Amino acid sequence: MATKADKKNAIRQDIIDSAGIYSQNLAGKAFLYVYGEEFFEVSFPVDHFLHLTGVETKLSAKDFYKNAKKAKLTNSQFYFDARHPYVNARKKLPCLKRLPELTNDMVCILKDMQTVTIIYKLSVTNLEFTLGLTENTDANGNKINDFFLPMSLRVEDTSVEKSKEGEIVDFIFSKDASIAKYDKLLVEDKNKMIPDSIKHLISEKLYSTEHD
Repeated sequence: MATKADKKNAIRQDIIDSAGIYSQNLAGKAFLYVYGEEFFEVSFPVDHFLHLTGVETKLSAKDFYKNAKKAKLTNSQFYFDARHPYVNARKKLPCLKRLPELTNDMVCILKDMQTVTIIYKLSVTNLEFTLGLTENTDANGNKINDFFLPMSLRVEDTSVEKSKEGEIVDFIFSKDASIAKYDKLLVEDKNKMIPDSIKHLISEKLYSTEHD
């Protein structure tokens, strides 16, 4: 039977694997989700990785991510507590490894998903797991920019019931965070046209071929 140390080692390895996937597929990139005439942008800062793992640490969120990414995270650098129970981390981490699926597969956009402590204005779900997003604000609650940031990874199938409404995404675009316009199309509903409301955000080559 797995000992406590075995269990913690497995969690540590999962965190390290997840950090590698996060760094390769999400960190440093921005994603544009479009549904109907509505849209929003998401970025994945490195200091938000910790929130998604389900563990607690004395390290800063940036150092935690850095150690995990370099596979230097030790078992003594994270722990479980009442708010971060082991069983939650065990449930979340397999989904954290699959997080890029929420950027490159057809997903559902949920509005006003209610949890015990917070209402997430927007969430993205594939019905297996859900990423709750928050606005990018400073300590005083002032908006820094229009990006939404990942705040919570929930592994449950009740997210849809807890939300006011859900819509299937029409398009997902991505770009390197350092460039101005979205230049990759990751997901598209072939029956839909790219709405004019987002054309200023995306590279011309992505919609100039639409009518060819």
